[in-house]
Amino acid sequence: MKYQNFNYTNKSEIEQMLNDGQNVSELIIGAINGVDDQQWLEELCINYILNEDFGIARTAIYGVGDIARIYRKFLNFEIIKEKFAQIQDQRLKYVIQDVEDDFKIFLKE
Repeated sequence: MKYQNFNYTNKSEIEQMLNDGQNVSELIIGAINGVDDQQWLEELCINYILNEDFGIARTAIYGVGDIARIYRKFLNFEIIKEKFAQIQDQRLKYVIQDVEDDFKIFLKE
């Protein structure tokens, strides 16, 4: 597996690339690496948590964990928890468990 460093800093360009059908997982990772707008990043991940594509949903869920690590708080925590509760794919339940561990470590009480 080849390591790639995705880093996108322009929200308008990211939104255009999403509309153009570019790799959603790559764009989520790159946005979290390069955009310094917590509200926007949370909304981006929230929009894809319930995606039918396992890889996209997994990336969005892990993205939420990255946001917890970076910002140490959430602006939309209740919405995120609601989305997590709606997930049916058992494979994603394990991803959620990992991310909830991140919450315990990184979120301020």
